[in-house]
Amino acid sequence: MSRLALLGGPKAVRRPLPKWPVWDEDDKAALLGVLEGGKWWMYAYGEAELGSDSAARAERSQVEQFEEEFAAFHRVKRAIAVTSGSMALEICMRAIDLGPGDEVITTPYTFFATSSCIFNAGALPVYVDVDPKSYNLDATKIEEAITGRTKAILPVHFSGELCDIEAITDIASRHDLKVIEDAAQSHGVCLEGDRYAGSFGEAGIFSFQASKCLTCGEGGLILTNSDEFAERAWSLRHCGRTRDGLWYEHHRLGWNGRMTEFCGALLRTQLRKLPEQNARRMANVKYFCERLAEMDGLLPIELHPRGVRRSHYLVMLRYQPEAWGGLSRDRFVEALNAEGVPASAGYSFLNFENPVFRTIAPNSPIDYGACAERCPNAVRACRREAVWLVHQLFLGERSDVDMILDAIAKVKEHCRELL
Repeated sequence: MSRLALLGGPKAVRRPLPKWPVWDEDDKAALLGVLEGGKWWMYAYGEAELGSDSAARAERSQVEQFEEEFAAFHRVKRAIAVTSGSMALEICMRAIDLGPGDEVITTPYTFFATSSCIFNAGALPVYVDVDPKSYNLDATKIEEAITGRTKAILPVHFSGELCDIEAITDIASRHDLKVIEDAAQSHGVCLEGDRYAGSFGEAGIFSFQASKCLTCGEGGLILTNSDEFAERAWSLRHCGRTRDGLWYEHHRLGWNGRMTEFCGALLRTQLRKLPEQNARRMANVKYFCERLAEMDGLLPIELHPRGVRRSHYLVMLRYQPEAWGGLSRDRFVEALNAEGVPASAGYSFLNFENPVFRTIAPNSPIDYGACAERCPNAVRACRREAVWLVHQLFLGERSDVDMILDAIAKVKEHCRELL
């Protein structure tokens, strides 16, 4: 193969790879419909928003209709759309009455909102290590972290791949704990039996931020099968109002977390594209992993054995430096980027290593300084092993996947030149 691009040679990727987001005339028409209709927020619809008049469905809020469609898609009873996945987590922590002195078991290998929502409720996150082969929360280590102060478990379906959620809900049931699923990256992901991400616990949250497989730029949503939880979440999203109260009557401390009509309309059209996009990614990732198995040194994370539909929000690889002549993970990623493949090493540090811990938890009863010792698998993934490939790379043709594989093979052949 030719000289590495990092050392002055030509790139292995010879044409643009698929970009994100993807939109069409249906999305454009949906946004223009809201713009020209003049009803830009969900409560501009008055009584029709409640859905009591079937003849007025066309005049109903786009957000409310999206809630119904997203809930039905995931086989869940209720949905509450909000401004972001982070807001969805904040609402869920308040909805389970989390407060000072409480503890929530979660993973350190994820976006910081999964920790900040716990701190913002006055409670403390308790970090449990990840499984070394999946990078998801290791269910076998949860019970040893449970104390008399534990109130909930907040697992993440990281990279869009379901964690061992059935084992986690079983543990929670035996210890009378709530489970809130962070399914921010898991749109349309399910196990055998049509059991979808976000449907196993008390509630599940999703994100529609710009990078996600279902996006409107910014947005979030809460799924739940509990009418009681749904009403609390609805109220917290809506400034603490109740459905039968006066407009300026507030029953709890909440937020204005309402999604806009523009986002609701765009998500409705984007949701219709999701099944085909997920199926295309699944086929391309399967091919990618089969070809990758012919090459030592990059191991795909282990997928849930009963997974049926996947989003592959991230294609996660475990880099083995010994197969690359001792080349570091970061140098490998640098070389792959130079070849035209936008790979990433992911997080620069784990949640408990964030600078904010020096100010918010110095006197905590939990020794966050010792978390690295308790979470060696997460530390290894973060510092020297994990390689991320984003989902849109697998939305194109098989020839696009071949170019990515050619780039990896090129770096492998010349890896010793980078030492």
